[in-house]
Amino acid sequence: MRYYTWIMLFFLFTSCTHHQAVKSNQRGMDYITREQPRKALEEFNHAISLDPDFFSAYYNRAIIRANLKQNEEALKDINYVIANVPDHALAYYNRGIIYENLGQPTQAIQDYSHAINLQPDLLEAYHYRGIVRYGMKDLDGALADYNKAISLGLKSSAVYFNRGVIFHQKGQLSDAIESYSRSIEIDPSNARAYYNRAISKLIVDNYKEALQDLEISKRLGYSKAAEIISQYY
Repeated sequence: MRYYTWIMLFFLFTSCTHHQAVKSNQRGMDYITREQPRKALEEFNHAISLDPDFFSAYYNRAIIRANLKQNEEALKDINYVIANVPDHALAYYNRGIIYENLGQPTQAIQDYSHAINLQPDLLEAYHYRGIVRYGMKDLDGALADYNKAISLGLKSSAVYFNRGVIFHQKGQLSDAIESYSRSIEIDPSNARAYYNRAISKLIVDNYKEALQDLEISKRLGYSKAAEIISQYY
């Protein structure tokens, strides 16, 4: 009877500590929304101390650690999650970001690809894989990823901007201008998109519209725009 009572108390204690861990994890999430990452980290640490098998807390702590540039520690946390939840698409995606932060592009691409295999509609995984491929001089691979992300519905100023850069480098200037225009539609404060669109317009001798873009870019604080204005006008 005593043994049975001890077992019952053990399960009650375990249930209670897990409940406390869940609360601590939620407080950590609340701190994230309030942009207080260090307090969030404290809560995730506390949640894990209460329940060392609480995978969600490890996942959240990995994200916070990566944002705080604690990438080695973040990698350990996300590896633990993947080892225990091997079909966690977002864990692979975020480990890809961590590998990218650590300067390991090949591993980053592998993880983005694995995330996509697990969840084909994970739009930012295509985008981020494209960024890494671009950094590795794989323009065609990067362009394919940007196009895929866009075709699946990613509405991001950055992805259109990045696609515009590749179109420009490939000499497809009308496509570059169109992509920069979409980037600007999504984020009218994107000074570099105005600047890059101006450069593409200058090459096709559209000086009037190029000047308009440069003036906007300058007004938004992009210093290179002023240099081009003084050089060409």
